Amino acid sequence: MLVALLTIAPLLAGGCTLYSNPSACKAQMREAAGKATPPEKLSISHVGVGIHGSRVVVEGTLEAAAAPTANASDASGASAPHPKAKPVAKPASAECTFEGNKLQALHWFAPPELANPPAPAKG
Repeated sequence: MLVALLTIAPLLAGGCTLYSNPSACKAQMREAAGKATPPEKLSISHVGVGIHGSRVVVEGTLEAAAAPTANASDASGASAPHPKAKPVAKPASAECTFEGNKLQALHWFAPPELANPPAPAKG
């Protein structure tokens, strides 16, 4: 009985990372998007988990407020207000790597302004 319990315990602990790591990665991405300039809202459309939860890829969109547009002038010179601009949505994706359930790294793939810069070439 003890041997069976010791065999099952690691499997149960490993299964938990399959559920907790995606949530941790999404939270880390939301935090990073909130710190962007200007702050952006992350909408998640897909989460992929691989290698027993040690790698999580999150995909979605980032929405930033649209820049205000200038009012158009008519022939008399009076300005007409524009309707409120819609937020700009852009694709977003990032990868989180974990050791167990501890986040090791967050690497943005898109959008380019959040993507981690490539390592300098040695040579």
